[in-house]
Amino acid sequence: MPYIVVDAGHGGHDKGAHYHGYNEKDITLTVATKVTARLRELGFKVTQLRTDDTYVGNASARGREIAELQPNLAISIHVNSAGGGGESSGAEIYTPLKEDSARFEYYLKQELSRLNNFRAIYSKAYTGELYERFIDPETLRYTQTYNYTDYYGIIRESWRGGVSTDIIEMFYLDNEADLYTFLNQEDAYVEAIVVSLCKAFNVDYERGGLRTEESDLVKETKKETYYRVICGSYSSLNDAKQVQQNLVNQNYSGVWIQPVEMKR
Repeated sequence: MPYIVVDAGHGGHDKGAHYHGYNEKDITLTVATKVTARLRELGFKVTQLRTDDTYVGNASARGREIAELQPNLAISIHVNSAGGGGESSGAEIYTPLKEDSARFEYYLKQELSRLNNFRAIYSKAYTGELYERFIDPETLRYTQTYNYTDYYGIIRESWRGGVSTDIIEMFYLDNEADLYTFLNQEDAYVEAIVVSLCKAFNVDYERGGLRTEESDLVKETKKETYYRVICGSYSSLNDAKQVQQNLVNQNYSGVWIQPVEMKR
């Protein structure tokens, strides 16, 4: 069976992004722990680098540890931020510049796109240049590779040791709509990663039990009670966007669209 390393970004004194009362390190640990458990249920061999709220080294040190472990693939789970403006939204994947195979990223892009906006798959060079990566749907390979050194330490150091590592930026923590989209479907994000790994490595997938109540992260961190107002449900995305825009024009904040699959 495939061997996967799962890294929960940040930890200990390094809390990562912090907005709306949530720390990145707590979100990444929760998701990484659930992903690890689900993968093991499905027969994967898994090492989780951080299993509690401790600091296990900087990104480069984690990359070197991944290289020593020699998994088939490593994933580093994160959430994004754009300085607190709250304007950026959606998921991103960062992959090695020289990586050719894109099986996992192809499927993960599909799965994450069902949950929220998906921005792009990127590679970032040590000099700072950002390259958007495109996948040939016939071969599931990137259309172009780049012979440069990677910027992110966990990607750079693991690649030097022969292991490909992806950074998964699930959503923007400083975007309140992104945050609550995640909190309302936390386990769906977990399953998106799990099913994508199964497809990438041709492992039979069985769906786990999806949460029907609010995320444990909400219960652990909320200090006050808030009341959500739902203004309607629409079969047309354009209709939903029109209502959203009308509310924004009336100076309402925190207005977002959440897709819900209806059973027939």
